[in-house]
Amino acid sequence: MKNRIKTFTGSKHFRLNHVAEGVFAAISVPGTGSLGNAAIIDLGDTTLVVDTFTTIQAAEDLQAAAEHLTGKPVSYVVNTHWHSDHTCGNQVFTPAAHIISTSITREIMSTFVKNRLAQHLSNPELIYQAIDELEEKIQQETDENLKKEMEWENACDREYIKMLPNLVYTLPTITFDHQMTIHGSNRTVQFITFGGGHTQSDAFVYIPEDKIAVMGDLVLSKHHPVMNYANPQEWLNNLEQVELLGVKTIVPGHGEVCSLKELHEVKGYITDIVAIVTKTVQSKKSIDDILVPKVYQDWYFTTHFKTNLKSVYNLITKSEN
Repeated sequence: MKNRIKTFTGSKHFRLNHVAEGVFAAISVPGTGSLGNAAIIDLGDTTLVVDTFTTIQAAEDLQAAAEHLTGKPVSYVVNTHWHSDHTCGNQVFTPAAHIISTSITREIMSTFVKNRLAQHLSNPELIYQAIDELEEKIQQETDENLKKEMEWENACDREYIKMLPNLVYTLPTITFDHQMTIHGSNRTVQFITFGGGHTQSDAFVYIPEDKIAVMGDLVLSKHHPVMNYANPQEWLNNLEQVELLGVKTIVPGHGEVCSLKELHEVKGYITDIVAIVTKTVQSKKSIDDILVPKVYQDWYFTTHFKTNLKSVYNLITKSEN
């Protein structure tokens, strides 16, 4: 089955990575319609896909890859959380596949996300304006790495806005609150949630036999974790419970296939950000003066560092009032 990767026609949106027999990671190519990673799992008699990218075109390539690699249509899709780079491709897989998420994730998708998409459709000028504004910042940026990331971000936004008129936002049809298991003829997979952390509700896919976890954005490899909707303490608690499972291989939401080492790095990042912001608040200094710590300067998603500081600052000052 590993050799089937070589015969897949390929996609501009992702690279296929053989994780284990019948388990493949679709690693996002920066600046395309994927943005986040996805995964393909052969259960034997059925095929499972984890997350569906930002655009219809990227999801269509993912579906083609899944069918090519497993020789079967996709029967199940899991959305690890509600963010658009993990859910906007859902429509490609229905009605043949069941879409699965936590109950909370589906609720957010059916309300907040649908309303936001409706606003984007009714007033796309705002997105075009944001793209133009970022384009101006790109021209002025002197840090080449940051400039490259901003270019990727703008390219992703262009892919998204181009696809938007054809989007039929598709909600999960099956939900769970704690854990759900699918028994295939060759493999059993568990869908697990320990609550929120990165978002209000995060799930991951665990393959006990292979000790593989497809983690969504609870774990990122060499990328700044995105903390806009995060609860740092719950996130840390979540990751500690994942460690107890004995996971050996991780397919992260962003970045290359990794291990518990990167999970520990994410824990360290969250702990560091909270400590830095807390110290800044206590000394009555401005978070605007905080620089990216050296240990994280080579990580991607640098543009999220400032928003992460602001999110943690808001949580800390809110708890003090």
